[in-house]
Parts: sequence; C-alpha cells; structure tokens
Amino acid sequence: MEGLKKIDCLLGRIEEIAIALALGVASLLSVFQVGARYLFNLSFNTFDEISVYLMISVIFIGLVRADALRENISVDILHSLLSKSTARKLFRISDGLLCVIAFSLTYFTADSVMFSKMIGETSVSSLGVMIWPIMAVMPISFCIVGIRAGLRSLEILNIHKGEQLETGARI
Repeated sequence: MEGLKKIDCLLGRIEEIAIALALGVASLLSVFQVGARYLFNLSFNTFDEISVYLMISVIFIGLVRADALRENISVDILHSLLSKSTARKLFRISDGLLCVIAFSLTYFTADSVMFSKMIGETSVSSLGVMIWPIMAVMPISFCIVGIRAGLRSLEILNIHKGEQLETGARI
C-alpha cells in the first residue's frame, strides 16, 4: 500500500513537471512567433505546430493530474445528501465505471496510434514529423486514469478520498 502511494506521488511529480515544461515551451514558442511576425515580418509555421502539439499534451497530462487529485468536473450534490458510507459506495461505483470507460478509450486510442504508425502518417505542415508519437499521450493518459480509478474502486488506492467525501455540494 505504501509502495503504491510512493509510486503515485512520484507519478504526480512527473506529471506536474511535464505540464510545466510543455506549457512553458509552448508559451515561449508562441511569444517568439508573435515577436518574429510583427517585428521582423517572419513567420515560422513549425513553431505554431509544435505549440499545438505541446498544448494537446498539456490537456491530456492535465486530465490525468486532475483525476489523481479528484479535482475533475463532478456534481457532488447527491453525495452530500447521503451518509458517508453510502457516498463512499457511490464513489466506488462511479470509479468502477470510470475505470471501464478509461480502459475502453485506452483501447480505441491505442488502435488509432497503431494505425497512424502503420500508415506512416505525418503532420501536414513543413515540419513533417510522425504523428503517432505525439498521439501516444492519449492511450497512456487514459490507461493511467483507468488504473487509478480501478484501484480507487477496489479501495486499494484512497488518496484524497477523505477530502472528497468531506466536501459539500460542488458543481
């Protein structure tokens, strides 16, 4: 149990660093692009494309981080009206459903990544990079969410559960 918590904390730290780096680099590239365009009348379409890919990565890594912190979008009105034991059971059921959905999305996005690799799909801009390594963030993110949701559903991993059950109605 302690080993899982340590792994989860380490993974959380990696997620935070990855988000900060990707967001920072995307911001710098965008600022440089705007400056180059307006000051020197130069345009680097490649920087725009890299920024978009970095922002896509931020979104999917952020999805994993939000789920780990239990700060994803939720409606807790029903949970606040129920007893703690009933609310805990409802959380376990919803985490079980999230686990199933996340693993389904893992399967379908992994299939898309493999298809992209198989056909050798590249970006449409002048950068011309392979798309599948960039797309790989999707199945990895969904898989991590599925694992965490499954562990929470089985009450093996209960990080932040106490805080979630103590909150009142949140929308």
